[in-house]
Amino acid sequence: MMEREANGVILNRFVANCRALRIDTEIKQNAIKTFHSLNVDGVLSNDADDWLCCAVYSELQKNKMKDMRQDEEHSKTKDLESWDKKARFHSWNISVTEVLRIFKINIKKFLKRMEHWNWMAQNPDVFQQEICDLDRRLGITLLLAHHYKRIFNQLYVLPVSKESQSHYHMIYEFGWLLFLVIRNELPNFATTNIINGCQVLICAIELVFLNALEVHKSHIINTDFKGVPPKWCTSHFDTNRLDKYSAIEAICQLIPELPEKGVCIMKSSFFHEAVMGLFMDQRLLGNDRVKRELIKDGILEVNLTSLNRCYAIHVSDISEMDERVLLKYDAQSPTNKARDTKLSNGKEDTAFAFADQLVDDTQRDNLRQLVWQELPKSLPVYISNVLGKSDSSLLQNSLRDMCLKFEVAANLNQDAAECRFKLVSGLYYMLLDKITEAELRRRPTIKLGQMLMQLQSTFNATLIACCLQLVLHIFETQETSLQFPWLLDCFDIDAFEFQKILELVVRHESGLLTRDLIKHLREVEAQCITSLIWRKNSQLWRIYAGAGLPTYQSVQSSSGQENSKVTQGSIVICLRKFYHLANQRLSYLCKGLSLLARYTQIWHIVEHSIVVLGTELLQQRHLDQLLMCAVYLCARTARLRISFSDIIQQYRRQPLARSDIYRAVHLTDGQAATDIISFYNQVYVKRMADYARELQCEQFSDSNSDSIPTSSVIRPLQNISNKMCLKSNGHKTNVFVSPEAMPPICMYNRCKAKIITQLATPVNLKRAHSTNELGEPTSTKRPNILSRRTTFQ
Repeated sequence: MMEREANGVILNRFVANCRALRIDTEIKQNAIKTFHSLNVDGVLSNDADDWLCCAVYSELQKNKMKDMRQDEEHSKTKDLESWDKKARFHSWNISVTEVLRIFKINIKKFLKRMEHWNWMAQNPDVFQQEICDLDRRLGITLLLAHHYKRIFNQLYVLPVSKESQSHYHMIYEFGWLLFLVIRNELPNFATTNIINGCQVLICAIELVFLNALEVHKSHIINTDFKGVPPKWCTSHFDTNRLDKYSAIEAICQLIPELPEKGVCIMKSSFFHEAVMGLFMDQRLLGNDRVKRELIKDGILEVNLTSLNRCYAIHVSDISEMDERVLLKYDAQSPTNKARDTKLSNGKEDTAFAFADQLVDDTQRDNLRQLVWQELPKSLPVYISNVLGKSDSSLLQNSLRDMCLKFEVAANLNQDAAECRFKLVSGLYYMLLDKITEAELRRRPTIKLGQMLMQLQSTFNATLIACCLQLVLHIFETQETSLQFPWLLDCFDIDAFEFQKILELVVRHESGLLTRDLIKHLREVEAQCITSLIWRKNSQLWRIYAGAGLPTYQSVQSSSGQENSKVTQGSIVICLRKFYHLANQRLSYLCKGLSLLARYTQIWHIVEHSIVVLGTELLQQRHLDQLLMCAVYLCARTARLRISFSDIIQQYRRQPLARSDIYRAVHLTDGQAATDIISFYNQVYVKRMADYARELQCEQFSDSNSDSIPTSSVIRPLQNISNKMCLKSNGHKTNVFVSPEAMPPICMYNRCKAKIITQLATPVNLKRAHSTNELGEPTSTKRPNILSRRTTFQ
């Protein structure tokens, strides 16, 4: 099951990440302990890797600040070595870029996550200031990197010969690295002010350009650039003239909004002093008198190595980002583009042919991940051999027919359609191979060809549809008409069948998909399970026609059926996920509304609405709608001062909340959708009021709860304890990695949620319609994911 990844797999991945970073055991333990203390309601579990990264970064910062305070105290009495040198030997001296690389999280996403984390963990203001400074520095550096690439393409051209190409790329790296090192030598104004940063960049570009001009008739110099000295191309050009030559004016013209005077002042004062400091420390080799000979006769390689070492030491401070990651060359000039096209191989062409359509870094990462996997272009050979020519053609024709229908329905042009078809077909062949291999390992005697053809109309179609959905997500636009479940409607695929293939893909993708793509499949699966499988024409209603849906307890106790019949097993897995989501989301509502004491009572109401009245209340509706109605019904029976507005506001704080859940609720066939309060008044309360009034769960009443046998209750969706001890050097510690359990569900065998014979004084459970409670969400400075902290302590 997809949900089971959250325990052992995430723990193993976290421990492996910490090992790769060489993080101290104490830091590792404190990070995971803090994570679980903030993940009481399980909201952080879906993106556990991201939040664990935040936890590690936060602990590293705490250790850094602790050491800084201690060093400051000791420095009052002792003459210690500089902080920069001492910092290298501390446990926290890891660049933030290295942390993000190991945890595989995008820097922009990390900054947003850390804003949330600092608030949840109630970290001191200085922690948030660190993140704000990092965010500001990143924004400035990205802009400067854009200017650097654009200016570089005006000053240089990519030569044809491989030897000259190598020199060209080294010059590109050297210019950016020189700028980074010199900027770090200057006061803070160079990193916090975009104008001053741009001035330093121009000075570094000019210094490298003049040194590149020393290589007479160099093939990398763009002779059309105005900054090239007169007669430089002739054999009579004297390179000594470069000692007093300046290209500042010509380079500044490439950034018209940057005054030349300010650049000249920066060059003659701060920049000159910083460069001379590099010469004095022998971090740069060359002629220090005129700042030349930096790239001649093999010195370029030495200077590159020296600057890389110098910069690496600087960014080992955890508060720094390694901005060398922006070195990747991305030619923009028409000349370079034409040459790159000739030099690039087919794989790169496929990878980036449509990359300019993608405006989001995550989308680009998703695309690159698939292309770098070298997706196959045909069916696996062993599958083709088993199927034979006729049946192989049948599968591939299904693939092309569905892609063609997708192309027409999505209104794609020919180039876009061809690009997507290559990705979809490659994904399909790869996933089919992985899933089939796993099935053969599990059942070696299976007749593969017969199985594939028997499942051709379901398994094959849903697998192709899954690949199409992944590609849709990669090229996601603001076009809401193509958002899921558009794909299911396009191919008339049953949501119950579709969610089964999602389970197989995530279980067997084996590193093919990025975490973002897997997360998308999880969200699609949740959408299927919470609403789409309950559509009127869903297979589940035909399976359970007249019999009623199974209870939570019967689903939990039917584990043996998973392997007996494929159909029955898939239903059990699906309904377990359904009840797990119900438990998780109801827990979130109850905790936010301080209703945990009433959780068992509300759960009985929810289960009754599903098991007994599912056809009337769940069909054509969303699980969240029944949960909100159950919470309000319980509040009314207990005469609690909780309004529907309170419930809706708490629901909005959930990560996957949507306004249409409470604004557009199915009423009855033939009638327009209405809001959730009207649904509660006109449908829900009429069918559920009597049950809620008469409900009594003896095993969880306040009077005798202490006498209940422990075995009468099990944790939701847990067949065994999922506690795991964090190990360090082979020894167990007392830090547990399992999140705190959600509220228990009544599993007492004799509990029938008994009906009391004499009713209490009738309570008015109906309520008047209030449109004010369905208003737009109130603005808040804090992210919604954190709003729960304001509702309970």
